[in-house]
Amino acid sequence: MKKILIALTGITAGMMLIRYRESVYRFTGKNSWAERVLGQGGTITILVIVGCASVVLSILYLTGALDILLANTIGKLFKFQLG
Repeated sequence: MKKILIALTGITAGMMLIRYRESVYRFTGKNSWAERVLGQGGTITILVIVGCASVVLSILYLTGALDILLANTIGKLFKFQLG
């Protein structure tokens, strides 16, 4: 149950960030790094990328694929194994 609530929260937050990116942009202002690296409109692009990442990572967490992904990538650096 806890896993479902966390995933639903992440999915909802990501979708809302994508939907209301203009409002978030007006509230937070320009991100100088994003504008420099991605050009004009880089801040809004970063907001969309973060929103999409939140949705995808939440779905991976819900299905258990995130555990496997992290164990097979970052886990190898720290000698981490599942189970």
